[in-house]
Amino acid sequence: MGEDLAMRKFLSSFGAMTFLLSGINAYAVDLPAGAKKVTMEEFKAFADGKHVKVEIFDLEKPVTADLVWSWKKGTITGKANVDGKMMDVKTKLTFKDGKACSNGKGEKPSCHSIYIDGNKFYEVRDDMKVHAVSTIG
Repeated sequence: MGEDLAMRKFLSSFGAMTFLLSGINAYAVDLPAGAKKVTMEEFKAFADGKHVKVEIFDLEKPVTADLVWSWKKGTITGKANVDGKMMDVKTKLTFKDGKACSNGKGEKPSCHSIYIDGNKFYEVRDDMKVHAVSTIG
């Protein structure tokens, strides 16, 4: 049951790459002052089909992943390390109101604004806290 719960939490949160937010933020990172909010077309041109290394900061456990965002397939796929356990990732990728959204099977979509700075993109929550940082390459 614990592993199922961890996987569901991960996919939900990665589903937005629907995040389960923690009141305690042990892994916080600030949005760089020079980061530019981008449209989904700009984000697509920047990240479509490229491998990215991801760190998620607002979950209860440390999460890193190697992922590919594919607009053609409408998916985010790859492998994730959730608190030391490797898991396969395959979530649905959509867009709504200028935000990138993801959701695991049966989960409500979680959406974030996208900011770009150099070779990194930042998934930012509505409260302007950084959910995740992805590095291309």
